[in-house]
Amino acid sequence: MDRSKSHDEIRNRRSTNNKVPAGWLDYSSLNTWIENTRFVPFKCPLRWSILRNINKQDRFSLNDLIEHLENQGRKIGLIIDLTDTYRYYDCRDVEDMGIEYCKIRVPGHQDVSDKIFHKFVHVVNTFLRDNRQNNNLIGIHCTHGINRSGYFIVRYLIEILGQQPDDAIGAFNRARGHTIEKNIDDLRKRKSMNAPSSSSDQEDDDYYIERDRPLPYSRPSTNPT
Repeated sequence: MDRSKSHDEIRNRRSTNNKVPAGWLDYSSLNTWIENTRFVPFKCPLRWSILRNINKQDRFSLNDLIEHLENQGRKIGLIIDLTDTYRYYDCRDVEDMGIEYCKIRVPGHQDVSDKIFHKFVHVVNTFLRDNRQNNNLIGIHCTHGINRSGYFIVRYLIEILGQQPDDAIGAFNRARGHTIEKNIDDLRKRKSMNAPSSSSDQEDDDYYIERDRPLPYSRPSTNPT
């Protein structure tokens, strides 16, 4: 093996791994949680090896996230990471802070499958069930904290909480401080899963919704039908 070539490849990989995500600097870090929910959307926090290449005022780390919410009198209890990579930060750092972590890999620029969305719903509802006695927030992020994060949150607000699509989209936009731009037509076609439906796959969705329990604090059914 050409030793010099091997060293060059290692340096190139390190350089790529420490590169700021495209467009990341164009968006604010976070604003606040979505009204009447526990969802708080934000852009992806970055590890120090990436942040050291960024001006101090533009940095956003896990510690910055925690501090921002604490200043608003809130605590985060779960982070759902929707990015399609593991390079931005170490999930062990999240767990060391006493925060639950869930990775749901969602490729950008692709449609979200029902299977992936159902996993998201299960994770959210399980957390809400287990945290009835507190008001800990659920942090949701993709790379920029807008389109993928917005899709999952808004769809949950519509299908699980029964909000009207435009109301749900507006609630997300106000909380994030940026406007969701993708999959708007898809979201506007969605409706509450509590509403009557002739869809052939309606029964398949019963495993994560209990129609006789209040939402969003309902426990997902453990007996699929």
